[in-house]
Amino acid sequence: MNLYRLIKMAVGHGLPRPVKLAGLAMLFRLRRRTAGVFLDPVLSCNLRCRMCYFSDPVKRASMKGLMSDSQINECAKAIFPYALKLQIGCGAEPTLYPRLTEIITLGRRYGVPYISLTSNGQLIGSGKCPLEPLVRAGLNELTLSLHGTTREVYENLMPGADFDTFSRLTIEIARVKRLFPEFKLRVNYTVNSLNVHDLKDDRFWNLWHQDGMPDIVQLRPVQKIGESDWLDFDPQPLIDNYDGSIGAIASECGRRGITCIAPTRDQIEGVAGDTDETAALIEELTYVYVSPESCYKEDFNPAQETYAAYHRRHHTVRRILNAAFRPKRAGRGKNVSKKLNYNIK
Repeated sequence: MNLYRLIKMAVGHGLPRPVKLAGLAMLFRLRRRTAGVFLDPVLSCNLRCRMCYFSDPVKRASMKGLMSDSQINECAKAIFPYALKLQIGCGAEPTLYPRLTEIITLGRRYGVPYISLTSNGQLIGSGKCPLEPLVRAGLNELTLSLHGTTREVYENLMPGADFDTFSRLTIEIARVKRLFPEFKLRVNYTVNSLNVHDLKDDRFWNLWHQDGMPDIVQLRPVQKIGESDWLDFDPQPLIDNYDGSIGAIASECGRRGITCIAPTRDQIEGVAGDTDETAALIEELTYVYVSPESCYKEDFNPAQETYAAYHRRHHTVRRILNAAFRPKRAGRGKNVSKKLNYNIK
């Protein structure tokens, strides 16, 4: 994806702040795709993962809603022509939505270059949401949430999940990858004091069949991002076991030619801080969230304007260019980032 590389260059961490902002503004002015669309077509989940807010009964009760066909079509028409990537599934389980294939087809119709699905995989492994039709419709990638490599830990941290169903899922992934060699598997493993030991030895690698190996592995230290059943956020066990777990997985990924996104030992202790103005402005043109409750911004009406028209109305490019050439200043009040720094190997 040459355009994707161009976006990364425009907002890359290693570039001076004026270059980041001016580059992004120029891409938008040239009518290039700059948005990552994160779509939750349904606000529900079939699991109660202990590190997730769906394990909190109060939060779970507030999470409800299913996007109608008209909602999806309106948002797609207004936003998808400007999307560089469509991520289906962000804060809920998308395989509960009955018409996933239609969303992927819609993304392809509007020329979205890359479409990904984030899922716990249980409904795919059970056959209730078959993977092959999604890939045939144009799905490029499955991001699989995985929080244990042994039955005991997997089912402990992911209540409602069945390890045998996960095993069937790995067989199905290998079969689909043989049919569609360009299809990617990304594994997202949130590391805590209980499952850090499941990364040792060959436990992680023994999960996968030869034709169904992950293409990308993301290892994320657990963070408190809301109320949940999980209460242990001490990074020390991750640091103490780093070489035999996160570090070992990263090294093996390098040997196998697999992309690994993981923190260094020092980065595990990274602390969330205020989002600075640069990050906030970049996010305005690169992050779009859509759910049954909202489409992008409170004052954005997809039935009346497009994503580009919205930013013209708000003079976003002018604000970005003005910010590019003035001294850096603090971000938007109390907006706190939960993003950690990672190494990509």
